Amino acid sequence: MKAQLLEKICYKSNSQSISYREIYILQDKKIKIDIKSDSYENQCYAKASVLKNDEWNIIYSIPHSIMKTSNNLAYNLEYRNSPTSAEKEFKDDIKKLKELTEKILC
Repeated sequence: MKAQLLEKICYKSNSQSISYREIYILQDKKIKIDIKSDSYENQCYAKASVLKNDEWNIIYSIPHSIMKTSNNLAYNLEYRNSPTSAEKEFKDDIKKLKELTEKILC
C-alpha cells in the first residue's frame, strides 16, 4: 500500500538518547512511528500510533527486550554530533512496526 509521508526525523532527544519519528498517511489514517534508543535498555521503545479524535493511540509496540535497534546510540561517536546519520540503525524496527500496523488497520 502506498503511504504519504508527512514527516521523517532522527534527532537527539537528550544527552543519552537518539530518537526516530515518522508520520505518514495510510488509507486516510495518520500513523506515527516512534522509536527511542536510550542508554538504559528499559527506557528504549518502538511503537506505532494512530491519530483518532486528535489524540495519538498506540496500536502496536515492540517490547524493548526484542527491539533490533541498539541501545546506547547516543554514545556512538558517529551519531553523537550527527544524530540524523543514525537513521539506518532504526530500519528493522521501522519495517516491523509498519508491517504490523498495516495488518492491524487494513
